[in-house]
Amino acid sequence: MGKVLGTLSLLIVVAGWALAQKAALSPAHEPGEVGTVRSPYSMGPDLTVPLCPAHFHDSLRANGIAGPQDKGVMPPKVKSAVPAPITQDAVMDAGETHIGNFNVIVSVVVDTKGAPHGLCLQKSSGYGLDASAAVAVAQYHFDPAKKNGRPVRARVPVEVRFVTPNPPQMGQPRPGVPPN
Repeated sequence: MGKVLGTLSLLIVVAGWALAQKAALSPAHEPGEVGTVRSPYSMGPDLTVPLCPAHFHDSLRANGIAGPQDKGVMPPKVKSAVPAPITQDAVMDAGETHIGNFNVIVSVVVDTKGAPHGLCLQKSSGYGLDASAAVAVAQYHFDPAKKNGRPVRARVPVEVRFVTPNPPQMGQPRPGVPPN
């Protein structure tokens, strides 16, 4: 059983790496520039969240999305947020690695009504947390960005923090898992 799980874990890591390499070569990325890289701990659901390119070329004039060079734009603000549940895999591995907190950054374009669109992953943590964060952020509602008092579309990074509740101490058996 241990060999099967080890092989399965290796396959998941290799598949995640291969997808990250393919995404880095996609047309959304500039040649020679690496975008977001998935965590080596990414698993099935995480792999469904698209990766962000290395750079966004947003501007109100070019693509109608406010960018950093657009002066006088008030950024969107979160109006209502949906909590992202932490996964059991993250809780269990936190006890083994002493990582108690995880952060995922999801980038979204907030439309003029305050709804998020064009979601992509800017910072990956894996363990199913990327997918959990993406599902939650897709349900957020924002006060839209404004320029001269009028709503405009804008891209915003949303950080989702996961805090592990009482992870098992390193070297201690996991609850429900027999010791080796």
